[in-house]
Amino acid sequence: MTSIQTTLAYLDAGSGSMIIQLLIGGFAAAGVAMKMYWKRIKGIFGRGDDEAPSVTTAAADAPAERETPQS
Repeated sequence: MTSIQTTLAYLDAGSGSMIIQLLIGGFAAAGVAMKMYWKRIKGIFGRGDDEAPSVTTAAADAPAERETPQS
């Protein structure tokens, strides 16, 4: 003889909100990790020239010249 048993299972409001909280927390953690490692991620997919050229001026490096010589 075969017996059929009914299994009653449900998700209450607390379980649903916990699942939603886990999903939102996972997306937030992925965003923070992506922000922290952005240069590495960009280096993998980029061309490798993501460094900005440094700007130096010759006037700041050289001493100032005077028009009239001092004695």
